[in-house]
Amino acid sequence: MDEPVTSRICFMCEAVAAPGANYCGQCGAPLNRTHAIPASQNPKWYHNVWVVLFMLFFVLGPFALPLVWKNPRLSRGIQIALTLVAVVYTVLLIQLTMRMLQAVGDSMNAFNSTLNF
Repeated sequence: MDEPVTSRICFMCEAVAAPGANYCGQCGAPLNRTHAIPASQNPKWYHNVWVVLFMLFFVLGPFALPLVWKNPRLSRGIQIALTLVAVVYTVLLIQLTMRMLQAVGDSMNAFNSTLNF
Protein backbone atom coordinates (compact mmCIF):
# COMPACT_ATOMS: atom_id res chain seq x y z
CA MET A 1 0.00 0.00 0.00
CA ASP A 2 1.22 3.51 -0.73
CA GLU A 3 1.92 5.85 2.14
CA PRO A 4 -0.11 9.06 2.13
CA VAL A 5 1.99 12.09 1.22
CA THR A 6 2.16 14.47 4.14
CA SER A 7 3.03 18.12 3.92
CA ARG A 8 6.00 19.45 5.82
CA ILE A 9 6.50 22.59 7.89
CA CYS A 10 9.31 24.97 6.94
CA PHE A 11 11.76 25.35 9.83
CA MET A 12 12.54 28.99 8.86
CA CYS A 13 9.12 30.60 8.39
CA GLU A 14 6.88 27.80 9.74
CA ALA A 15 4.72 27.81 6.60
CA VAL A 16 3.11 24.58 5.44
CA ALA A 17 4.94 23.37 2.33
CA ALA A 18 3.25 21.62 -0.55
CA PRO A 19 3.53 17.81 -0.50
CA GLY A 20 6.66 16.67 -2.29
CA ALA A 21 8.20 20.15 -2.41
CA ASN A 22 11.93 20.49 -1.84
CA TYR A 23 11.82 24.21 -1.05
CA CYS A 24 9.43 26.37 0.94
CA GLY A 25 6.98 28.32 -1.20
CA GLN A 26 7.03 31.28 1.21
CA CYS A 27 10.69 31.90 2.01
CA GLY A 28 12.53 29.60 -0.39
CA ALA A 29 14.40 27.74 2.36
CA PRO A 30 15.28 24.13 1.55
CA LEU A 31 12.98 21.68 3.28
CA ASN A 32 15.71 19.05 3.38
CA ARG A 33 17.61 19.88 6.57
CA THR A 34 20.87 18.53 5.13
CA HIS A 35 21.07 21.53 2.78
CA ALA A 36 19.93 24.05 5.36
CA ILE A 37 21.73 26.00 8.05
CA PRO A 38 22.54 23.72 10.99
CA ALA A 39 19.98 23.88 13.78
CA SER A 40 22.74 24.52 16.33
CA GLN A 41 23.50 27.88 14.69
CA ASN A 42 21.32 30.65 16.08
CA PRO A 43 19.45 32.78 13.58
CA LYS A 44 20.90 36.20 12.94
CA TRP A 45 19.54 39.03 15.09
CA TYR A 46 18.55 40.98 12.00
CA HIS A 47 16.25 38.17 10.86
CA ASN A 48 13.96 38.82 13.84
CA VAL A 49 10.75 40.31 12.47
CA TRP A 50 10.41 42.80 15.34
CA VAL A 51 13.95 44.08 14.82
CA VAL A 52 13.24 44.58 11.12
CA LEU A 53 10.03 46.50 11.84
CA PHE A 54 11.71 48.67 14.49
CA MET A 55 14.61 49.49 12.18
CA LEU A 56 12.26 50.16 9.26
CA PHE A 57 9.89 52.56 11.02
CA PHE A 58 11.93 54.14 13.83
CA VAL A 59 15.64 54.05 13.03
CA LEU A 60 16.66 53.70 9.40
CA GLY A 61 13.49 54.29 7.43
CA PRO A 62 13.85 53.27 3.78
CA PHE A 63 17.51 52.40 4.36
CA ALA A 64 16.24 49.32 6.24
CA LEU A 65 14.57 47.86 3.13
CA PRO A 66 17.50 45.48 2.51
CA LEU A 67 16.73 43.98 5.94
CA VAL A 68 13.19 43.35 4.74
CA TRP A 69 14.20 41.82 1.40
CA LYS A 70 17.02 39.64 2.79
CA ASN A 71 14.91 38.24 5.64
CA PRO A 72 14.09 34.58 4.95
CA ARG A 73 11.19 34.63 7.42
CA LEU A 74 9.15 37.17 5.45
CA SER A 75 7.07 36.05 2.49
CA ARG A 76 7.24 37.91 -0.81
CA GLY A 77 3.80 39.46 -0.20
CA ILE A 78 4.83 40.76 3.22
CA GLN A 79 8.05 42.15 1.75
CA ILE A 80 6.12 44.04 -0.94
CA ALA A 81 3.57 45.32 1.59
CA LEU A 82 6.27 46.51 3.99
CA THR A 83 8.09 48.25 1.15
CA LEU A 84 4.94 50.10 0.10
CA VAL A 85 4.10 51.07 3.68
CA ALA A 86 7.67 52.29 4.24
CA VAL A 87 7.56 54.43 1.09
CA VAL A 88 4.22 56.01 2.06
CA TYR A 89 5.45 56.51 5.63
CA THR A 90 8.64 58.19 4.37
CA VAL A 91 6.71 60.51 2.02
CA LEU A 92 4.38 61.52 4.86
CA LEU A 93 7.32 62.23 7.16
CA ILE A 94 9.00 64.37 4.49
CA GLN A 95 5.78 66.35 3.97
CA LEU A 96 5.37 66.82 7.72
CA THR A 97 8.97 68.02 8.04
CA MET A 98 8.49 70.51 5.20
CA ARG A 99 5.30 71.88 6.79
CA MET A 100 7.05 72.17 10.15
CA LEU A 101 9.98 74.07 8.61
CA GLN A 102 7.57 76.36 6.78
CA ALA A 103 5.72 77.08 10.04
CA VAL A 104 9.00 77.83 11.86
CA GLY A 105 10.07 80.14 9.01
CA ASP A 106 6.73 81.97 9.10
CA SER A 107 6.98 82.37 12.89
CA MET A 108 10.50 83.76 12.61
CA ASN A 109 9.42 86.22 9.89
CA ALA A 110 6.49 87.37 12.04
CA PHE A 111 8.78 87.78 15.04
CA ASN A 112 11.39 89.70 13.02
CA SER A 113 8.72 92.05 11.66
CA THR A 114 7.73 93.03 15.21
CA LEU A 115 11.26 94.10 16.13
CA ASN A 116 12.06 97.81 15.79
CA PHE A 117 15.61 98.42 14.73
